[in-house]
This record gives sequence, C-alpha cells and structure tokens, in this order.
Amino acid sequence: MGGMSAACMLAKDGYKVTVLEAAHVPGGCSSSYKRKGYVFESGATTLIGFDENQPLRTLEDELGINLSKKEINPSMTVHLDGDQIIRYKNRQAWIDEAARAFPEIPRSNQKAFWDEAFHVADTVWKVSKKNVYFPPKRATDWLQLAINNNPADAPVLRYAFQSMASIMKKYEVDSPNFRRFVDEQLMITAQAKAEDTPFIFGAAGITYTCYSNYYVPGGLLNMVRELEEKLLKSGGALKTRRKVVKLSEHDRGGYVAETENGEAYYAPKVVSNIPIWNMKEISTGELGLYYGKESERYDEAWGAFTMGVVTGDAYDPHLTLHHQLHLPAGEHMPETEAGSVFVSMSARGDTSRAPEGERTLNISCHTPARKWFEMGDAYEPTKERVQAFILDFLRKNFPGFEESGVKLAFPATPVTWQNWVYRKDGRVGGIPQSMSRSLVDWTQTEAPFPGLYQCGDTSYPGQGIPGVTLGGINVYYRIKKNDS
Repeated sequence: MGGMSAACMLAKDGYKVTVLEAAHVPGGCSSSYKRKGYVFESGATTLIGFDENQPLRTLEDELGINLSKKEINPSMTVHLDGDQIIRYKNRQAWIDEAARAFPEIPRSNQKAFWDEAFHVADTVWKVSKKNVYFPPKRATDWLQLAINNNPADAPVLRYAFQSMASIMKKYEVDSPNFRRFVDEQLMITAQAKAEDTPFIFGAAGITYTCYSNYYVPGGLLNMVRELEEKLLKSGGALKTRRKVVKLSEHDRGGYVAETENGEAYYAPKVVSNIPIWNMKEISTGELGLYYGKESERYDEAWGAFTMGVVTGDAYDPHLTLHHQLHLPAGEHMPETEAGSVFVSMSARGDTSRAPEGERTLNISCHTPARKWFEMGDAYEPTKERVQAFILDFLRKNFPGFEESGVKLAFPATPVTWQNWVYRKDGRVGGIPQSMSRSLVDWTQTEAPFPGLYQCGDTSYPGQGIPGVTLGGINVYYRIKKNDS
C-alpha cells in the first residue's frame, strides 16, 4: 500500500511511474491470495484509516476515488479468561465495557485513562497529516514543523518519552489482567508491549477499534486493484513478477534496477517499498553500506506463524469479524512466545471468498523469525505441532469453531513468508516500538542519496495499512518539494 499510494499520487501529477512488483499480484502484505478455490488475506486483516485526518481518507481525497469497503461495528472481540470483551467503536460504550471487564479498576480511572488515550490518538492523527516532511531532514523541515503546528498540541510530545506502562500506572489502571489485555493489543499494532511502547504511539495502537473499521468484500486485493486501475488511467505502469535483485547508482546520476528475469530499468528517482533488510541485500556500493547500517540499527523484528482455515458456518450471526484470544496467564504458544492468537473471518455471505455456508479464517500469532530457518529436519514436525495446538485451542475457546468443523487448514511460518512476499527472514509487521528510539530516530522517507526514497513498514511511520499509506503520501510530498 505504501508504494502504490506514492505511485498513484505521483502518476496523477504527471510523473512517468513504473511499479516493479515481485509477486504475481500487487499489494504485498496488504493483498489476498487464492487457494483451492478460497480467498485469504496475505497479511494485514484489519483496515482503518478513512476517518478525518487519517491517511486513507487523504489518499481517497487526493486521487478523487472512493475505495470499496464496508464498515464493521463493532470490529473486534477479545477473549480473556472466559470473558468476551467487545471493542465497541463508540467511545463511551467502550469505556463502559472496559469498566465491566476489569472491575478491579474504578470506572473513573478507566475513563480518565481512555479519555487521555483518545486525546493523544486524535492529536497524533491530526499532526501526522499536517507534517508530511517528518521526520525532519533539513533545517527547512524543522521550520515547517514550527509553522504548521498549533502550540496547543505541543504537550502531547511529552508522551514520546513516557511508556504506555508508565501512563497506566499514573492513572492507576495497571492491574495484572488489564496489563495482559493492553500488552496483547499493542502486539498487534506496535509489535511491542506496554513497557517498550511510547504512549504517543501506543495511544493510537490501543484505540484503533474506536475509529471506523472496514472490511473489503472479496479481500484486500480488491482495494489494491482499484489503486492499480487509477495508476494505469493516470499513465503509470505496473509490472508483476519483476523481483528487483540489484539496485545501483548510474554513472550519470539516477539508478538502475535489475530484475530476477534479466531486465534492467533506469530511473532518475526510485521509491523503495521493500524492507530495509532486503535493501541491504540488493544495494551496491555506498547504497549497500547505508542500508547495511540501517539494518544493523533495527535488526530485531517479529515473524508470524499464520494459518489459512476453512470452516462451516455455525457461528453466532452477531459475532465480530476479528478476534484476539488470550492464552491463560503466563502461558505461551509452543515454539512462538505468543500469548494470544488473532483470528479474522470472511464476512457471512461473501461468496467471492467462500461458498455459502462456509467461512475463511486467517489465523496468526507472533513468533521469533530466524529460528524457523535453523530447524533442519525438525521444521515440518514443528510446524505441524504448532498447527495442531492452535486448532485444538480454537476448538476449546473460539465460539462456534468446533461446531462449524474444519474443512481445510494449512500453516505458514517465517520461511513461507520469505518465499511468498520476499521479506528477509520472513519478518513482518515492521520494526517494534522501543523506548530507546527517539521520535525522530526512524529510517527516513528520503535516503541520503539524490532521488532515492523509502516507504513501507520499516521506515517512518511504521507498520499497518494506515502507517505505510502515510509513508507513501509523505514520499510523494518529499519528491514534489525537492522537484520544486
């Protein structure tokens, strides 16, 4: 989505844009794939970002389009120790639900905590939209920050230096169960837990269900296809099965991208939408040295153990489409270190993804990535053991799963992810949040080489469809500014 967002906006303004896509369809981790007649999401399954000040609303407005989607409300249920906690969109309803689910915390404390989280999240979205040259690279960028921003929003900056855990303690909501809840919600959105996540990012991460959440009938690929159509109508080109294996600087300026099938493309400007770890492998000369250093700075990231599952449809008609199911306190999924499982379902009646009376489920949990490449002969038995554990766990804990019956199930590990979407070591979800990284200490959208730009989940502002879309929008504005 980051690369397609930048490509569409540049093509709209008359730039001659060619997108080189390694896979047979665009979208990367924001796409869909078919297997045995069913459609599954290839990575991300939740979709927000269309509300005021949010990136996908900006993208629609800039391109003059309305991406196909249906709002889902409520969007998620969290299953914790036998309780079903509904993540209502309505903020007051959610505070009431949080007070019910965690009775050990006074309701007044819950309200104060969530009101502050909503305020910070709203401010972050508003400020992010205005500051398209963030993180600042030049003196003029710092000046633009001073001009663009309302001094009344400045107090929110203090939360860049305070963890989610510290704010929970401040508002006296840090009970063991509520900490478990927040930790696992943050693992979805920040790839880190409360102790490691700055509140300025964590606030948006734990409140995303209180913004408009959407479902794309037929799968997220349909949304990406609409962007592809816009790109082509604007004179751009999309070439699939063009995996770039080498990027080098041209003697007369600009860059040459060489593909796996022997093609070479020259361009005065290049926008990379692949992870910095992949850029290290394909870049030559000074480019390779730069991305090597960036990769060393951010060497830790999660992989995912995922499953595509087809079941019947004996589920309650009021069941939400997204679910996070906690393991008992202190327990983890075997081989993964995960404390929860995330399940996303196709909508009932979406026959473009599954026949009537059946549902497709995307199931995922975090796992260390590199260990799966080092298992040798133990790889297949380990994969089967984790799959069996997850299916058994869902039969016991996910309402309607056992009654619906499993018709098809197949697992995927970081090894699979590296093969599918070509991400180094199968690392997905971007770089985990960290209290040791400052607000401006991110891989820049503009590399220190003329005409080279970076978007995607390993550069600012990070993971998630809204995050990478914002990164693509910011690249567009960087290019326009530099060309002017």
